[in-house]
Amino acid sequence: MRSVLIHCGLASVLLRLGLLGLEQTRRRLSLRYLPIRSRGLEIGALHCPLPLPEGSRALYIDINMPETLKELRVDAGVVIVTPDILTDGFSLSCIAPQSQDFVIANHVLEHTADALGTLKNWLLALKPGGVIFVSVPIAERCFDRGREITPSTHFLEDYQLGLAGDVMAMRKRNRVHIEEYLNVSAPALSVMQGVPWEPPEGEEREELIERLLGSGSGHIHHHVFSRDSFSDLLGLLDDVYSGSVRIEHVARSRIETVGIIRKLS
Repeated sequence: MRSVLIHCGLASVLLRLGLLGLEQTRRRLSLRYLPIRSRGLEIGALHCPLPLPEGSRALYIDINMPETLKELRVDAGVVIVTPDILTDGFSLSCIAPQSQDFVIANHVLEHTADALGTLKNWLLALKPGGVIFVSVPIAERCFDRGREITPSTHFLEDYQLGLAGDVMAMRKRNRVHIEEYLNVSAPALSVMQGVPWEPPEGEEREELIERLLGSGSGHIHHHVFSRDSFSDLLGLLDDVYSGSVRIEHVARSRIETVGIIRKLS
């Protein structure tokens, strides 16, 4: 039925109502908001890089090569994009400021411990007028169902602790996220993959938590989103960088919410 409506020219209506599928939603927003013949970055594309406008090109960024990504992400497709740059996609520390026309990050933001700080880093990489294309999964439609939705106050506190360099306070907060992930998300993910879930206990659990607090911190969903909470986060970004950014559009598909953010200066 949806394909018939699209064929009849009603795709824009379906997009506005959040009734398009993931691929159609991303494609239409990409073609609408990313400029033609532009150059930018896509972080964590895995097996589904975003379709780009005519003449545009992305450099693909990840912290691991495809062989490792296939081990870490069993839900990824067979063909994974080979990164052009191996670096931390949350910080983009090796990318020159104001050098990119766009930054794309689909299902990446939920993996960072400091969502607001990560959005700031992506903005720094953009030229004035550049665009962030960012999407997050809706908790009720993925293995995070049952976890508490992250409130905007939590994002602001994370950001302030990051600015203050309070590593111990962030570590304590991140441990709460990890415990919730192990109690709710990990068992649900195992069911989706058809793999028996054996919850780690005792010393094994502590070792896993320590690993996820360290080098494996990006492997879990630290934050959990609803459609409204993602809009609240983007509104918070607009407040923090008042006059420097504009939230161009917030759209939803059946399983995710997409935000289009433009850097003004």
